Parts: sequence; C-alpha cells; structure tokens
Amino acid sequence: MFAQLGTIQFNLITYFNALDESKRYTFAEHQTIESKPKLQFIGDELDEINIKLNFHSSFCYPEAELKKLKDLASTHQEYPFILGNGKYIGKFVIIELSSTTQQSDNLGNLISIETQVRLKEWNNLQIKKKTKKQTVKKKQAVKSSNKAAKTPKQIVRQ
Repeated sequence: MFAQLGTIQFNLITYFNALDESKRYTFAEHQTIESKPKLQFIGDELDEINIKLNFHSSFCYPEAELKKLKDLASTHQEYPFILGNGKYIGKFVIIELSSTTQQSDNLGNLISIETQVRLKEWNNLQIKKKTKKQTVKKKQAVKSSNKAAKTPKQIVRQ
C-alpha cells in the first residue's frame, strides 16, 4: 500500500500514478505613495494534494474503484490521509474527482480509466457556543449601562 484515504487504499504498483502537493501562503498588498507596494504576510493557506490513479481491468474493476471514490466524496466528510509508511499527513476532504476513459472494449465496457482526486486539508473551525450564564451576564451589563446613560452629564466648556 502506498497511501490510504479513509478506508480506500492506493497501491503503488497497480493504481498509483502520481502525487502532487501544493502549499500556498497569503500576503496582503499595501499600496504606497511614490514607491512599490509592500507585502504583509497574513497566513498559510490550506494544503492541497492531487493524486493520479490508473484503474485497469487487468488488476481491478475500474468502474467499481471509481464508484468507491465517488461514494467517499459524496459523504462530504473529512478523512485521514496516511502514507504507506504510517506517516499521518492530516485530515482531507475530496474537492474534485475527474476521470478519463483511456480504453474500452467494443461493447463499451471500461478497460482502463485514469482518475484524478483533488484533496484539500480539513481545518475544523471550532465555534464556541455561549452558555446561558454568559448570555445572562451580557444582558445584565447592557441593562446597567443603559441606567447609567439615563443620568444627565455635566458639560464642561473651556
């Protein structure tokens, strides 16, 4: 096994063709007067991995293998991506599947399909929900500030 995404294993000799990784960084561009703009680093983008696979009828059922990937993608869930040596890369979602029929027989049965799977790093956004106590405290703070605002203030002129 070369790698695994969720429950799907990619074998190097039979399926796996290539793995491309990309890492991007975000910079804001600030215009300046009479000189070149300045860049300011904002943060890292989410990692992307592009996997190229070949499914051939000599070692698998191409349509069945493609269906496995489509089923996994249709769950819209994140899955762990692990290399064959056990290295955990992270959690990823499938953002794109594309396939090209390379060979079929005279009845239209698929013999060979080239498939590309684009993965994007999953970064789970944790949103903290306010507790009832926090909501009550905020309402009390608003009420007390409204009472203070109702008292007349003295205007001092200089």
